[in-house]
Amino acid sequence: MEEARARRDRSSLYLESTRDEQLGLLPGEARKVKSAMSSAVTVASPKTSLQEAIWMMTSLNVPVIVVYDGRRLVGMITDRDIGLNRRVREAPQDASISGFMRTVPFCLEDDLLADAISVMRGSHSDWIPVLNRHEQLVGILSILASSL
Repeated sequence: MEEARARRDRSSLYLESTRDEQLGLLPGEARKVKSAMSSAVTVASPKTSLQEAIWMMTSLNVPVIVVYDGRRLVGMITDRDIGLNRRVREAPQDASISGFMRTVPFCLEDDLLADAISVMRGSHSDWIPVLNRHEQLVGILSILASSL
């Protein structure tokens, strides 16, 4: 009887290990988004001007600004969006970022990290905002930080 119990315990450990391998996780790796996200998020309202957004990115040395209206996630704008989008470069500096931001998917802080990475890859985004269960902004996840 003891021998059967030992076999059963060993098999459940094997199944758990296999599940982690299927998710692409190594032992000791972070499994939840909240363990890899940054809670230091630069936030702007949809009415923020392009000039102010560029100033924020430059002075704070951040590559991404999450656009949040205080109640909900609206979008995101990155330094790459500003540098590569001709419409942004030709726009008046007092134009609001709402016309140039991207709508982006988000993840929850309790989501599996592997799932969040899949969403980021699928949306071709290096950044993804992180919300809590009450849909409040709590952080941002970088594809670089998530791969460490």
